[in-house]
Amino acid sequence: MAAMTPRHAARALGLGGMLLFIPGCLSGARNLGAATTPVGTTEVGVSLNALAFERGRERAYLPNPELTFRKGAGENWDWGGRLTLLGLELGTRHRLVNRSPWTLSVAPSAGAWYVPVTNNSTEPVNLRLGAQALLDYRINRTWTVTGGASLMGAFAGPLTVFQGRFNGAHLLASPGGSLGVAYRLGPSLELRAEGGLELPLDLGGGRRPLTGHLGFALRWGRAAGR
Repeated sequence: MAAMTPRHAARALGLGGMLLFIPGCLSGARNLGAATTPVGTTEVGVSLNALAFERGRERAYLPNPELTFRKGAGENWDWGGRLTLLGLELGTRHRLVNRSPWTLSVAPSAGAWYVPVTNNSTEPVNLRLGAQALLDYRINRTWTVTGGASLMGAFAGPLTVFQGRFNGAHLLASPGGSLGVAYRLGPSLELRAEGGLELPLDLGGGRRPLTGHLGFALRWGRAAGR
């Protein structure tokens, strides 16, 4: 099989840019490992996830493409985000422990997006703030397994919130978990697959239906001055 080159990666990222224009919302899939981006390096990527959620009495599935980026800012931290046509999330990632083969990080983030597919348990306007703990286990120089645990707080409401009317708005707390595996295709190219679940809890009205995601991400890194 032919090796993946920067030109192939650029084509894949270009395809991701086209997919970005499919309406979608930000998913719980961040497709991150615990290892932070090195100082002076910028990573860009594209991810495609399938979201599972309840629509009426049936289970529905929605493809959700995203563009991602990370930039190394210090020895033990970086910052970045992910973008769809209808949403944006920004955050940092801080490495707390790095003892081979283990790496532990925490990644706080904040995001806002519009959800075009709604039902009795989803609202179109969403704001989220929270953090994810990430634990890497490096099997070897090529393979890494990542476990994640997250807790997100959210405000979800109808479009009338922009008119100052908050009837139908909700405050949510969403604990979640994820499991991912990364395969390094080259020194600056990584393919990652991830699956996870979130359990939204309405602080004013009990539990909401469980949501899930499953997908993959392709990420390419470029050092400054190259």
